[in-house]
Amino acid sequence: MGLKLFVDDTREFPKGFECARSYEECLLLFRLFGRSGFEFVTLDYSLGGAHTGLDILAYMSEHGIAPEHINIHSNHIEGMQLMRRYAEEHFPDARVTMNTLDK
Repeated sequence: MGLKLFVDDTREFPKGFECARSYEECLLLFRLFGRSGFEFVTLDYSLGGAHTGLDILAYMSEHGIAPEHINIHSNHIEGMQLMRRYAEEHFPDARVTMNTLDK
C-alpha cells in the first residue's frame, strides 16, 4: 500500500501521513519517496509563502508524480477551484476530491 501525504502550513498533521509545511518540504518528500511513493496526496492552497498547492500540482505534473487520489483541503475557495480544474485536467486517472478544513 502506498503512502499518504498531507501538505499544510498551519493545520495539525493527521496520523498515518507523511507531512510537509511548505512547497520546499513537499518537494523533498517527493524526492525521498519517488514518483510512485504516494497513492494519496491532500493539499492546502495557501502555504504561507510564495508557493501554493497549485504550484505543487504543477510540479507533480511536470515530474510524473501521479497519485491515485488527490484531495484539496482549503478555506481558499478560488484557490480550491483552480486546483480542482488543474488536477482534473492534468491527472485524468486520479480521483479528485475537495473539502474545507478548519484552521
